[in-house]
Amino acid sequence: MALHGFGWLAGIGGLAVSLCGATLDVKDTATYRTIKTALDATPAIDTHDHLPPFAIIQGRVETERGFGMGLQSLWRSSYYTWFNPLSAWPKSGRFDEWWSVAKRDFDNARATSFYRYQLSAFTDLYGVDFDAITDADAATLDQRIFDHYKDARWVYEVVTERANIELMVMDPYWDRLGFGLEYPFAVPAVNVTPLIRSAHPSEFPNPKDSPYRFAAEHGQKIESLDDYLAVIERIMAFGKSKGAVCLKTTTAYERTLDFENVSKERAERAWGRPASSANREDTKALQDYVMWRIVELSARLELPFQIHTGHARIQGSNPMLLVDLIAANPKTKFILFHGGYPWIGETGAIATRHSNVWIDSVWLPTISYTVGKRAYQEWLEVMGSNRILWGADAHHAEGIYAATEFTRRCLAEALAEKVERKEIRENHALRIGRQILRDNALELFPSLKTKLWKHAGRKMVPGGILPN
Repeated sequence: MALHGFGWLAGIGGLAVSLCGATLDVKDTATYRTIKTALDATPAIDTHDHLPPFAIIQGRVETERGFGMGLQSLWRSSYYTWFNPLSAWPKSGRFDEWWSVAKRDFDNARATSFYRYQLSAFTDLYGVDFDAITDADAATLDQRIFDHYKDARWVYEVVTERANIELMVMDPYWDRLGFGLEYPFAVPAVNVTPLIRSAHPSEFPNPKDSPYRFAAEHGQKIESLDDYLAVIERIMAFGKSKGAVCLKTTTAYERTLDFENVSKERAERAWGRPASSANREDTKALQDYVMWRIVELSARLELPFQIHTGHARIQGSNPMLLVDLIAANPKTKFILFHGGYPWIGETGAIATRHSNVWIDSVWLPTISYTVGKRAYQEWLEVMGSNRILWGADAHHAEGIYAATEFTRRCLAEALAEKVERKEIRENHALRIGRQILRDNALELFPSLKTKLWKHAGRKMVPGGILPN
C-alpha cells in the first residue's frame, strides 16, 4: 500500500517511518531524543546489583604492571562469557599475548546483546569504538582500565555520576548474612536462597551463608524445624535492621519454581538429614515448606520478595509455576525478576491478575534488547505503569554503566514508538519513564526515601557525601 510516499508507520514489532522512500529509525526522531534526555537526567534507583567491595571486584589478574583490572577483566566478569568464547589470560601476564588471540573471539558475537550492552561503556567512558578497535587502541584501553582501578573513586564517578544512579539494592553474596556494604549509595537485600536450599549444617560450606553460625552468634539454637524457621525470621529482621529493603532468591538456578503447600509433617521427613542422604521428593517437600513460610514472613516483616524467574534452568523457571503461591499470599509483594524471560507475556498476565505482583526488567535488555523493548510495550498495555522496575545486575563499574545505558535506550525507544504511533502522549511517556527508573522503586521500598542524596548537586565519594 502506498500513501503518496509519506508516513507509513509499522504498528507491530517496531517503528519505521517511510519518507520519500527513506526509512527513519525512531532513534532519529525528536521524540526519542526528548525521552532519552529525560531518562538520562533521572537519578535512577537500581533495584538489583552485585558490586563487591572495591578490593574484591571480580576480574583482577596478574599483569606486567602488577595485579589489577584490565580489558580481559571487564569481558570475563560480564555476561558475555555466558554464551560466547573468551580466551584465557596468559600466564605471562602480557596483554599483547592475550589480545593477539582474543581479538578474534568476538567475531560471531557482534549482534548478541551480551556483547553489545558493554560497548557503550567503552564508547562513553573511554572514547573507544570497540567494534572498530585497533591493536594500539586496545593496548591503551587496557592500560587506562588498569589505572582507573587503582582508586575507588572511579567506581563512584561511574556509578553515581556517569550512570546517574542515586541508590541501588545490592545482593551482598560475599557476606550474605552480615549485610555490610562498602558503598553508601547501596542498600542490601536479604538473599534467602541458601536458607531454602537445605536445613542441614553440612550443606553450608560457606560459613557466611550458614544460619547455624548466625544462630550461634545471636544466642539461638537449631534443634528442630521450628527452631530453623525462627532463625530465618531473625535473619530477615536483622537484615531489615541493617537497611535491607527486600528479600531475594535465585532458587530457579537450582530447582523448579513449583513450590507446593505441603504440611509440616510431610516437610519433617527430610529434617535433620543432608540433602544427599534424603530422597528427592522429601528434600523438595522440605524446601517447599520453608519457601511458603518465608513468603509469609515477607508479608509480616514488610519485605517485598524478589524472585529470579526465567533464564536459569529453563526447565522449571517459568513464572507461571509461582501463580498458586502468589494467589495464596495476597499480602506478600512479589517481584518477578528478569521479566520472566523468555516468558514475558506470561509474566505480564500474572501481574494483570494479581495486584501484589511487580515486574522487574532487571537484566532483560542485556539478555535481548529486542525482547526488552517488546516487553515494556506489552506490559504497559496490560498493567499499570507503577508496577514495572529495572536494575543493572552487573559486577563492575563499567558493567553497571553499560547495563544502565542499555536499559535507558531500550525504554526510551519503546516509549518513543508508542508516542510516534499516537498510542500515548509524550508527557505521559516521560512520566512512565521516570516511574520505571525511579519512582516505582521509591514507592515499593519507602525506606529508600530517607537515603536520597542527589539533591542540590551533591556528590558522593569514598567516605561520604561532599558538602554543597
